[in-house]
Amino acid sequence: MAGYFDGDGNIGISDVSNRPYKISLSVVFIDQPIDQIANVRDFLRNNGVKTRNTLKTSKGTANIVVVGGFESVKKILKAMLPYLCKKENEVKAVIDYFEDRITGNELMTILQQEVEAGRRERRPHQVALNVPYTRSRGLALMKANRKARLRDAFGRFRSKVTPEDFARIREEHFEQGKQQTDLMSKYPQYSKETIRRVLGRDRGYVGVKGVGRVDTTDITLRDALRAHHRAEEWC
Repeated sequence: MAGYFDGDGNIGISDVSNRPYKISLSVVFIDQPIDQIANVRDFLRNNGVKTRNTLKTSKGTANIVVVGGFESVKKILKAMLPYLCKKENEVKAVIDYFEDRITGNELMTILQQEVEAGRRERRPHQVALNVPYTRSRGLALMKANRKARLRDAFGRFRSKVTPEDFARIREEHFEQGKQQTDLMSKYPQYSKETIRRVLGRDRGYVGVKGVGRVDTTDITLRDALRAHHRAEEWC
């Protein structure tokens, strides 16, 4: 398989996915006969490597099978590395990036050097790639930024309950024993679904004005701001 990859394979790079935090990489096998590519796909799958279905290239002159996903790409590259010749340097660089020894920009520099040395095919990118982080650091930043954007959007557009009502509704239910129907009568400005969410039922979260999304599954939490911070700690 390593020899096949040296001759008719490449490491694919996504131009737009996850910028500027991390680089999305895949392993691609190419051949004209569909039966040969199907054999490659079946061999990989039988050895625990997930692949996509066989596809035609953009020009329709050959068939490809792609290995995507971090664990599968890492697994196949580490297995092939001892037997590679032409693509040894770029595979080593990808593994170094996967294991946080180099940044995304350092990986791109090595791949460009392999292009200039004639060992990697030149593939123009639609956009400039600037990824100054190791993979784990970039992934952590990407997740943190995504959570912040979701929280801000939820706070602006999905807020349903004031912090004061949030605390009162939970206290009246969990400490005073008031039922949902009683709370719906006392707080008619809120729907049945909103009351249920405040009590930690159904989806187990609610939008609180000025706070954002609050996890309500912990019945000991009455204060919305405190609940919000606890939810962030769990994340």
